[in-house]
Order: sequence, then C-alpha cells, then structure tokens
Amino acid sequence: MSNFQTFVVILATISLFLYSLKSFSSEIKNISSEKFENLISRLTQHSLSGFVLGIILASIIQSSTAVSSITVSLVDAGVIGFVNSLSVLLGANVGSTSTAWLVTLNMEFIAPFFIVLGTIISMIPNKVQLIGKSVFYFGLILFSLDLINTAIGPLKDDPTIISVLEWTENHFIGVLGGIIVTLIVQSSSVTTGLAILLTQQGVLTPEGAISIILGANVGTTSTALMVSMQLNKWAKLAAIANFVFNLTGVILIFPFINLLSRFTQSLTDDIGFQVAYAHLFFNVFVSVITLPFLKKIAIAFQNKMESLKMWKNA
Repeated sequence: MSNFQTFVVILATISLFLYSLKSFSSEIKNISSEKFENLISRLTQHSLSGFVLGIILASIIQSSTAVSSITVSLVDAGVIGFVNSLSVLLGANVGSTSTAWLVTLNMEFIAPFFIVLGTIISMIPNKVQLIGKSVFYFGLILFSLDLINTAIGPLKDDPTIISVLEWTENHFIGVLGGIIVTLIVQSSSVTTGLAILLTQQGVLTPEGAISIILGANVGTTSTALMVSMQLNKWAKLAAIANFVFNLTGVILIFPFINLLSRFTQSLTDDIGFQVAYAHLFFNVFVSVITLPFLKKIAIAFQNKMESLKMWKNA
C-alpha cells in the first residue's frame, strides 16, 4: 500500500470515529432532553454535585465538547446559573478522559458485540429503539478505534512520519499540534485517541503524546466558545472561563511533562495506560485547584468582564 493510500485509509477511519462519537452523543441527548435539563438544574445547586454530574455526562456521551456546549446553552436559557455551570464544565473535562481508557483497552471482541446488540434492540417497535441506536453507535466507536489502530500500523516504518512526529519531543510544538488538530476535527477525543494509538504503535513517545493531549484540552474549548458567540453574556462568560481553566492548567503543568511521564511509568509498564493516567491526572489537577474557589473565581471573572466595553454591550 502506497503512502497516499495509507493516508486515505487513516482519514477514513478517523472520519468514522468522529461520526460515531457525534452520532452517539446525539442519540444520548435525544433520549430525554427535558429530563436532562431538569436534572442539571437540580444537581448543579452545589458545586460538588455539579462536578460529579459533569463527569457522568461526559463519560456517557463520550464528549466533553458536547457537554460544554450544552451547558453553555443552558446558561443562556436560564436553566442554570453562571457559577453553577463552572462545576459542570470542570467535571466534563474529567469525564472526557474515559475515551482515553477505551482506546487503551483491547476491545476487539466487545465492539462487534455492541454493534449487533444495538441493531437487535433498534428493531424493537417502541421507545427502546432509541437505546438501541445509542448502543449501536457506542459499538461503532470501539470498532472504529480498532480500525484506526490497524490503519496507522504502517506509520511506524515510515521515516518521514517518524521524523515529523519527533518534533513533539519539543513539548511546545506538541501542545500547539494538539490544539490545531482539535480545532480542525472539533473533538479532543479524536486527538487523544490518535495520540495513544500512535504511542502504542511505538511511533510517538509518551511525553510527546502527553503534550499533544494537553493541547487537545485547550482546543476542545473552542466549540463552546463558538456556540456562546450567539448567546447572552453569561453564556459567553461560562465558555471563556472553561477556556481559561484549561489553558491555566496547561501552563502550570507544562514544565513538568517529563516528570508526569516518569510518574505514570512508575504506575504501569503499559504505554497506553501511562498516557491515559497522565490525561486523567491533568484534568483532576485542574479541578482540584479550581473547584474549592469557584465562587471567588466567578466573581473575579464577572468583575473583569464588566470592565470591558464588549461585555457591557452584550
């Protein structure tokens, strides 16, 4: 297979993964949108419960981007307040790490099982059909991950690809690359999945993968930012806060990427798990240093934005 054919196959498998993620997210949200809004309204009255809710939703929907966008929209609708939305956004970042664990685990048999099961459930002539579609797309996510893993196999023997990916040894380039790729595909899950799979193939170092994933955490906030541009000032502020949280976390952890990598290496010999652990630790770190001070941070954001002309005219 030529390099061009390999590239096309990789793009096709990534497209399938992205389609699976978006379809799964859409089906989950369609099951009960009204109950979903009521649940968020009740559970976000306290920071901790809102944080846990964000983790659960992002883990189920498999997209922090979707949860962040929904949360920002609910702020605009007045379903939840600005301060309460911040805990959900932090939780969504932690919940998004579940994709890294799915990529790391070997699920060659489980994927076809969910696809078949989802297809069978979808044939039942009642509301259960909605659940069947969600199960089907979840299986398709796992199946597409396996296809991506197979498709990128030839890359480990391509000197050009290897030399390009060696640039990620410079952590700044790695972070910047993670941001750019995530901005393009509008999914940190795709960027994270690729980084881990390339590491497992021996094409990318764990440190390079970690820097890319850190960048993906910043890039994933772009969707909520774009969504908020058409919404009220509180929704805009929630999206901006989400961006600042992730960017601040990356700035703080950036000097310690190699140390973080060595720490995860002490936990397991599996390279994929090492990167998944690093992804989890980063998002938990951001939450731990932010969650106890949400109200003060919210007030500081509000005061800062009120001093800007654009905020006053929103």
